[in-house]
Amino acid sequence: MTPIATDGWRARVRRAVAAHWAEPLHRQSYYLLASTGVAAATGLLFWILAARRTEPAVLGLAAGMIAAIGFLSYLTSFALPYAMLRYGGSTRPVHGLVNYSAAVSAVTSLLAAALFAAVAGATGTVLAPLLRDPLDVLLFGLAGVGAATGQLLDNLLAARQHADLALLRNAAAGLLKLLLLVPVGAGDPRGVYLALTVPGLITAVIGYALLHRVIPGYRLWDFTRTPLVREAARFSLRTFAGSLLSGAPQFAIPLIAVVVLGPRGNAFFYVAWSIAQVVYLVPTVISNITLSRGGSTPTVALIRRSRRFSLLLVGPFVLAVTALAGPVLHLYGTQYAGGATGPLRLLGLAALPWAMVIIAQAQLRIEHRYRALNLLTGFLCVVSLAMPVALGSWFDAAGMAGGWLLSISAVVALAWWLTGRAAAAAGSLTRDEVAHDVGH
Repeated sequence: MTPIATDGWRARVRRAVAAHWAEPLHRQSYYLLASTGVAAATGLLFWILAARRTEPAVLGLAAGMIAAIGFLSYLTSFALPYAMLRYGGSTRPVHGLVNYSAAVSAVTSLLAAALFAAVAGATGTVLAPLLRDPLDVLLFGLAGVGAATGQLLDNLLAARQHADLALLRNAAAGLLKLLLLVPVGAGDPRGVYLALTVPGLITAVIGYALLHRVIPGYRLWDFTRTPLVREAARFSLRTFAGSLLSGAPQFAIPLIAVVVLGPRGNAFFYVAWSIAQVVYLVPTVISNITLSRGGSTPTVALIRRSRRFSLLLVGPFVLAVTALAGPVLHLYGTQYAGGATGPLRLLGLAALPWAMVIIAQAQLRIEHRYRALNLLTGFLCVVSLAMPVALGSWFDAAGMAGGWLLSISAVVALAWWLTGRAAAAAGSLTRDEVAHDVGH
């Protein structure tokens, strides 16, 4: 009798796993989590190797350049990555949408890089010496092009149920950046930041060149203005303010830190910030997949499932970061173990409220509640920039990390109120929605 019971239990487990994997929200989330996980893991290994080869002040300047690239690429995104998630999986031709989005991102990234270099030179910031030569500015701009177009490509693949290919691209980029780090000199922050960013540009170019294998009939030169292009453009323009306010703090804080804390202090904060971002990627990926599924699944059931799934995955990561912060940072060197352990634990704890906030943003986008989205992200932008800067001025890296935790925790209350109002207006779940939710 025992073998029969065991086989029955195993069969039930297999069916449960198969049903879980069959749900697109789960399957595509896992692929994108693996993709971002590979990128994050190779990024952490990159910074460990770089930290052991360079002085903290040099690493802090390289981190400042990386932060500037991330901030500028997001600033000039015009919410196109969200439009790609929302419309990239359409059964209508997406050639024009893909090409217009990539072209706009590339051009605006280059213009933003030139403007940033000019402002940095005029104001004499600590990054100005790295952007004096025209070639330096061009390389800086191309790094931004790679970051922006690579994000568009990954979102397109996710929307078309090919997140496994995004995993392949990020794995290739991760291996390439580790190889490029080998010839980097110990005293030049340019080599460090370019070794980290150039692989993203290379793999993005290759990815676009091979898109015809994923999208039948795709052509790089097709810029036809279809109704889908116009719909996506309207969506981008209406959500751009909310997207800009939402993402600005995450990209701006590492850039601000190099000014508030100085190059050496920024090295400690950036190492903690980059490790914590691995945890933040979990709810961000689930939020993106939720947005891409917004038109095919009942919203209330989808959001509840996404929130539960996100917290279930984030919790263990937060525990691991809290418990292992010291040993992990010892890999970077004793200086980082002493200067970044406290900030890392505070930033790790902030992942829990961050998960609630980012899923709430996906819900507001799906429901086209743009005023509520702008209110939420505007509040997020103000408090999550003001509090870290204020506390960082007094308590260095730990103050910036503590300010981030306090600000995100405050935003959760507003997010809960805004999304709770929609749930109350919609009423309780229908029986079909309950059955759908329970089944997954």
